[in-house]
Amino acid sequence: MSRKTGFNHSHKKRNFGLGAKAPFAAKTALRHMYGHNDHYQTRAAHHQRFRHFLDWLSKLDTPIKDLRKVTLEMVEQYAGDVAKSVKHNQMTVAYAQNLLSTINIVMLAARRDRAIWLSPSNAVGARSYIRTIIPDATDEKIEMAVRLAEESGNHRGAALIIMSRAFGLRLREASLADLFRLQQEAEAFGEVQILDGTKGGRKSSNRTVAMGSRQYDALKYAMNTISEKADCLVDTNASYKEFISQCINPMSKSLKQAGIRCPHDLRAERLIERYEEESGQAAPVKQDGSPFDRDADLKGRKAVQKESGHGRISVAPSYVGKRHRKSTNKQQGAE
Repeated sequence: MSRKTGFNHSHKKRNFGLGAKAPFAAKTALRHMYGHNDHYQTRAAHHQRFRHFLDWLSKLDTPIKDLRKVTLEMVEQYAGDVAKSVKHNQMTVAYAQNLLSTINIVMLAARRDRAIWLSPSNAVGARSYIRTIIPDATDEKIEMAVRLAEESGNHRGAALIIMSRAFGLRLREASLADLFRLQQEAEAFGEVQILDGTKGGRKSSNRTVAMGSRQYDALKYAMNTISEKADCLVDTNASYKEFISQCINPMSKSLKQAGIRCPHDLRAERLIERYEEESGQAAPVKQDGSPFDRDADLKGRKAVQKESGHGRISVAPSYVGKRHRKSTNKQQGAE
């Protein structure tokens, strides 16, 4: 927090001397904490979520526009409203926790103490890492999202949609994937390795995706959207920060307009598909009393673990749903 930014931190000045307006002050505080050129996505996410809190503060009987006037009681009241949204299924527990965690982080960065701090899980409940909602990123909805992105001139955003669904990639992985390397591997081996933009820099030679018609089509489409000097969807003349603003954010809007909740559902759709290919049965999140084989389920979960790039099989439930306690079949159900 000792980086020089042109602002002198002070409890005597509006917004602790970080800026005249609270949104800008929050952004400055996050730069103090994370650095001006580091953790851009993290800072952007916190800033976006904090604006939700600032909007809530602006609607109080006495609107709050100075971060110095934010009290723990206000945050607890806000947490109560967020908890009501969760109770009425207007917001997921995960997102509610993220909103409250952001307040902890921003106020720590601005105040430089933990006077404003609460437990998100105590306030809104513990989050579940087990998928209970089917992604519903159907081919029809994906086609609509791609068309909407194309109509707005966001062809690389459209490529992100197609690549994420075809290869089960995170957005950063789809953005930074070396398309020429993937093409060479696809032609030589019929499968590709996912190595670029991986979470936490985690690379594994075991993380491969077999090529099929969907994968070949996605790769061809993506390669047709990049410039001659580029090897990935992020243009050589632009930073990843600019790419988020110009391509990813508009792409997310196209997804929602098409009825797809978020980019992560594209990845989940592919991993559910992979589970079902390997196990020969519907993913647990889709189960409705149909036969279930635990041995086949384990095989499917191992395939998800490998293709998703996670080191633990325990992450599979966040994509395919909760595992049944025992094998079932129609004959057992009839008895």
